[in-house]
Amino acid sequence: MRFKFSPRILIWLAPFALLAPVWLRGAAMYWGTPATQFVPWWWQAWQTLLGGELPLWNPLLGMGAPLAANYQSALFYPPHWLYFVLAALGGLPLMAWGQALLVAAHLALAGIGLQRLLRALGGNGLGQVIGALAFSLSGYLVARAHFLSINASLAWLPWILLAAYQLAHAPDRRSVLRLAALLAVQWLAGHAQMAWYSLLLTGAWLLFWAWPQAVTRWRAITGMAAASVLALALSAVQLLPTAEYLLQSQRAAQVDTALAMTYSLWPWRLLTLLAPGLFGSPATGDFAGYGNFWEDAIYIGIVPLLFAVLAARKLQPRRLVWLLLGIATISLLLALGDNTPVFPWLFAHVPTFDMFQGPTRFSLWAVLGLSLLAGFGVQYWRPPVGRGLYWSRLAVAGSVAVLLGALVGAALRGTARFDIPHSYIRAMLVLGSSLLLFSIVNLRAWRLAEPARYWLLAGLVSAELLLAGWGLNPGAPLALYSPEPQHAALAAQLDGGRSYLPADDERVLKFEHLLRFDTFYSADPIELRSSLLPNMNLLESLPSANNFDPLLPGRYVQWINALEAADALARANMLVLMNVSVLQHVEPGGAVYFENVPALPRAQLYSCQPPGQLAAELPSQLDTCPLAGEATILHSRTGRVLVNVETQQGGWLLLADTYYPGWHARIDGAPAEIQPAYGVFRAVQVPAGQHEVEFRYQPRSFAIGLGSSVLGWLLWLISWRRTHA
Repeated sequence: MRFKFSPRILIWLAPFALLAPVWLRGAAMYWGTPATQFVPWWWQAWQTLLGGELPLWNPLLGMGAPLAANYQSALFYPPHWLYFVLAALGGLPLMAWGQALLVAAHLALAGIGLQRLLRALGGNGLGQVIGALAFSLSGYLVARAHFLSINASLAWLPWILLAAYQLAHAPDRRSVLRLAALLAVQWLAGHAQMAWYSLLLTGAWLLFWAWPQAVTRWRAITGMAAASVLALALSAVQLLPTAEYLLQSQRAAQVDTALAMTYSLWPWRLLTLLAPGLFGSPATGDFAGYGNFWEDAIYIGIVPLLFAVLAARKLQPRRLVWLLLGIATISLLLALGDNTPVFPWLFAHVPTFDMFQGPTRFSLWAVLGLSLLAGFGVQYWRPPVGRGLYWSRLAVAGSVAVLLGALVGAALRGTARFDIPHSYIRAMLVLGSSLLLFSIVNLRAWRLAEPARYWLLAGLVSAELLLAGWGLNPGAPLALYSPEPQHAALAAQLDGGRSYLPADDERVLKFEHLLRFDTFYSADPIELRSSLLPNMNLLESLPSANNFDPLLPGRYVQWINALEAADALARANMLVLMNVSVLQHVEPGGAVYFENVPALPRAQLYSCQPPGQLAAELPSQLDTCPLAGEATILHSRTGRVLVNVETQQGGWLLLADTYYPGWHARIDGAPAEIQPAYGVFRAVQVPAGQHEVEFRYQPRSFAIGLGSSVLGWLLWLISWRRTHA
C-alpha cells in the first residue's frame, strides 16, 4: 500500500505513458530499425521455428547470412521470447504492437534499477524517484528507445552497478553469482557497444568501492573476474556464434577511422542539457542539428540538473562527488570524439577504442552520473530562507524574463531583422516554463504535507521529461505489418531469383525520402512496406541480395563493393551470377519500380572449377567455364538445400549462396568439400552421373555455445540454491 501511493509508482507508469500514443491506440513502432531490422529478424526467426528449424541462418538476405549469430537480433535474450508468444497469438501485427510495451518495460526496469542503486548508496526516498526518472526518461534512453537492442541493454546497467557495489562490500559467492547473471543477461540483450561501456564503468565502479576495503579488496576484484568468466559461459550460446561471425565479417579488422568518428558529440548540443529542442527535433519535423537527433541526446531534465548541481556542492563524502563528476567529465570528453585530440589519440594507441563507431555514445556515463547526483541532491532540498529565499525569488524573475524574451522573439520572428529558427523560441518557452514552475514549487511546496510535496516535485519532473521525449518514438498503423503480402505479384516476377536495390538508390530511398533525419513525417509509414527497403522483404518471405544487418559476411561485402564499382558489363555478369532476376529502381519522387533482368539459376553446374576469388576479368572467366549439365533444387529450407545434379562428364556445382563456415556438403550421403567460388559463393565438385548434393548448416560454434550455456546455467542454479541452504 505504501508503494501504491508513493511517487515511486511514477517510475513504472511514466514510460508506459510516454509510449501510450503507440501501444494504447493499437499502433506499432516503426521508424528506423524497428521496421527495417528488428521486426523482420524476429518474424523470420518465428517463421523458421514454425518450419521446425532453429533460426541459425537467414537465406532471404544478401545471398544468405547468419541470423542467430547476428548479435543485435538477440534471439537468446529471454524477454524477446515474448515476441514469439505474441506472434503465436496474433501473428505479425501483434508481434509488432508488442514492441512498445517491451520498450516501456525496459525503461521502467532501468528506472527501478537506478532507484535501488540510490537506495543502496543512501539516497532518500524522493531522491531515489527523481534520480530514477532522470535516468529512465533521459534523452539518451528515450531518443534511442527505437533502437531496441540499446534499449534492452541499458535497462540492466543500474542493476549491474548495484550488484558490483554489493560485491565490493560483501564479496561472497552469492554476490558473484548475482553479478554474473546480470552481466550475462545484458550480454544476451544484443548491443556490444553498450555492454562494453557498461563493463568498463562497472570495473571502475567496483574498484572505487572495493579499494578502501583492505581486508576484502582482492576478494572483490577476483570476484568480478570470476563473475565475468561465468557470464561468458552463461551467454556463450550467443557470444560464440557472434565471435565467429565477427571474424568473418566486414568488422574483422578495426573500425575504419572515418566510420569510428562518425557521430562525435556536436559541442553545441551540450546546450541541450538545458533546452533539448534547441535545434529542433524530428518529432516536430524541424531538426536542424548535426547528424541525427538521438545520438547526441543527453537531456535529464532541468529540475534534476539543478539538483545535480546542488549535490556537487554539498554531497558527502566528497570522494563520491568526485567520482560522479569525474565519470561525467571523462564521458563528455570522450563523447566529443574528433572535436578534441583526446579520442583520436586513444583510438590510435589504446586497445578497444577502435572497436565501435559513435563516440557520442560515451555520454551514457555522463547521463548516469548526473542522474545519481540529482538523486543525492534532493536530500538537500530545504525551505528557502535568508539568502536562499533571495535567490529563489530571483529565479522566478529570471524565469519570467526568459518567457517574456521568448514571447517577444515569437512576435518578431519572420521580420527582416529578426529571423531565428522557431525551435529556439519553442525551446526558450519550455525552459522558461520549467524554471518558473520549479521556482514556484520551491517557494510554495513547503506549505503542503510531505506526501503532497513529494508528489508535486516528482510529477513536475515526470511532466518535463515526458514533454521532452514526447513523439520521439512514433507509431505506424498495424497495416504496415499486415500479414497479407503487398508484393504477391513480385514473387512470380522473381521466378526463383532475388531482387537487388543498388546502393545509390537505397541511400536516396532511405535518407532522402522514407527515413530522413530532420523529420519523422517525410513519408507515409506504409510506403516502407511497399518500397521493400531492406530488410522489409523478410516480412513477405521474398529473397533479396541486399542486407541491412549490422554485421555482414566479409566476402559478401567485398563482392557488393566490387559490384557497385564495376562497369556496366561486369556488373551485369555479377548480377547474373547472384541469381538476381529483379532490379529495384527509385524515381525522383521516391516511388519504387521493379525491372526484370536476366539471371542464372541459384544452382549452376560448370565444366571447370570456378575461380576461388573475384577478379577484374569476370566476363572472360564466365566465357571460359561453360555450363556442363543440369542442377535442380529439390528442397530449400533455412539450413538445408538439396540439389539434384545430372552431368555426363562431371563438373562443379555452384550454389549462388554465401560461402560461410558451418556449411557442410554431402554427395549421395558422402562428405564433400565446399570451396569458395568467385570469393563469395559455394562450389562442390561432383562426378559424372546423377547425384543428390546436400548442403546443411551445422555450425560448431552454436553447438559448443549451447552446451556451455546449458551447463553454465545448471551450475549457476545449483550454486545459487546452495547459498540459500
